[in-house]
Amino acid sequence: MIPVFLRFDLQSWFPRRQTLLTLLLVVAVGIILPLPGMAIIAAALVTSLMVSTPFLGDERGRLDTLYGVLPVSRGSIVAGRALSLVVYYLVATTLAVGATVAVAAVRGSSISPSILLLALAAGAGFVGISLALQLPVFFRIGYSRGRLMAYAPTIVIAGGAWVLQATGLHTPLLDIFAPAPTAALVAVGVGIGALGLLIALGTSTASYRTREL
Repeated sequence: MIPVFLRFDLQSWFPRRQTLLTLLLVVAVGIILPLPGMAIIAAALVTSLMVSTPFLGDERGRLDTLYGVLPVSRGSIVAGRALSLVVYYLVATTLAVGATVAVAAVRGSSISPSILLLALAAGAGFVGISLALQLPVFFRIGYSRGRLMAYAPTIVIAGGAWVLQATGLHTPLLDIFAPAPTAALVAVGVGIGALGLLIALGTSTASYRTREL
């Protein structure tokens, strides 16, 4: 039932104007700020902010009540919703890479593949953290009471960076990761993203199963 709900979920919020405008924003970043990787990072940031959008649509259309009577398990709903957000991220990232490569071709400049790979890995890690932080809250209490969670990933990342700098821990971390090969850094970023997705699926399913719809 996961593919069925995935298709239904995408049809309920992906074609809307708000969603399409955010994708255009990613492309605009790639054109206006043609620094390698900026559009890819923008795609990850926009995806983080879009996590709450399907839940807002659920409340407006009373779909959250409908899910309680559909012959679909809570786990299938969680997995379908998570995968629909991953689809959005992949579309946004594809547009970001396309815009980056196209602008570089027009300007006659070259792009280092390692920079693009590192940006993709960083974006994947950030999206994984965003899903792990936001999905359990939205599935448990809904959009209205949990809407401020949309800003939680940015706050957590920025706060963590501030703590590392204030405590001086950023120096040994840089000494560890700076000389690391690109493949290792990419693996770390993708691994964080995959772990975040798994945590989001597990905790969201557990919290959603005890929610009254």
